Amino acid sequence: MKKKIEKMEFEESISELERITSVLGEGNLSLKEASDLYTKGILLRDHCKKILEEVELKLSQISPNNNETANIVVKGETEL
Repeated sequence: MKKKIEKMEFEESISELERITSVLGEGNLSLKEASDLYTKGILLRDHCKKILEEVELKLSQISPNNNETANIVVKGETEL
C-alpha cells in the first residue's frame, strides 16, 4: 500500500525523492511516466520543506535568544 505523502516521515520522503531523481535521470520513461514522477517529486520536495520549516519554528521558539535563527543541516542534503 502506498503511503500518502502527507503522512510520510521526513527520511522516508527524502528516500523516495532520491529514488525518483535517479529514475528520472535514467531517462527510460514515457512522457506520462516522467511527468507523473516529476509531479510526485515536487509534492515530496514541498512536504520535506514544510517539515523542515515546522522543525525550525519549534527550535526558534525554544532558543534562548529569539534573535538567533536555528540552522538545520540534513546529512547529505542541500537546500530544499
